[in-house]
Amino acid sequence: MNTYIKMQLNNMMSYLSGFEQACEMAAMKDDGVIDKKERKQIDRIKKASSDFRRELEKISRM
Repeated sequence: MNTYIKMQLNNMMSYLSGFEQACEMAAMKDDGVIDKKERKQIDRIKKASSDFRRELEKISRM
């Protein structure tokens, strides 16, 4: 695999972890608590992020 593409895949996978954490912190920012609606949104974000990460991992193994 092209080393530059591989680097970009690795960067994106690292970014995803930070993105998930930033979303959780943002949900707590206004009142310090993640309510039911926010938890549902965070869970959907994590699921989408996980699915995307899995696809990137498949590509990086090509």
